[in-house]
Amino acid sequence: LMGAIAGLFKAQYEVLRAKGHTPSEAFNETVEEATQSLYPLIGEKGMDWMYENCSTTARRGALDWAPEFYTATKPIFERLYHSVETGEETRRTLEFNGRSDYDEALRKELDAVA
Repeated sequence: LMGAIAGLFKAQYEVLRAKGHTPSEAFNETVEEATQSLYPLIGEKGMDWMYENCSTTARRGALDWAPEFYTATKPIFERLYHSVETGEETRRTLEFNGRSDYDEALRKELDAVA
C-alpha cells in the first residue's frame, strides 16, 4: 500500500501544481487531507461512516470516481500479488539488499522519491 499511496500523492500533487496551486495548497489538499482528516476517520469510524457523514461534494466525488480508481489500480495489485506469489518480490529484495553498493543505490532511489 505504501507504493500506491505514494503514487496517488505524487499524481494529485503534480496535477494541482500544474493547474496553478501553490506548493502549500497542493500539499494540504493531498497529504494533509489524507493523513490528518481522511485516514484517522476511516480508521476510527470506517468507510460506511465516511460516506454517510462527509460533505455532499466529497460523497459525490467518491461515488463517481471510486470505480475509475478501482479499474485503474486492480490490475496493478494483481501484478503485485503475482510477483509475491511467484517469489519475484522476495528475489528482487534479496538481490538488491545483497549488493555491495546497497547503501548508495538505496540513497539514490530514496532521493528520487523525496
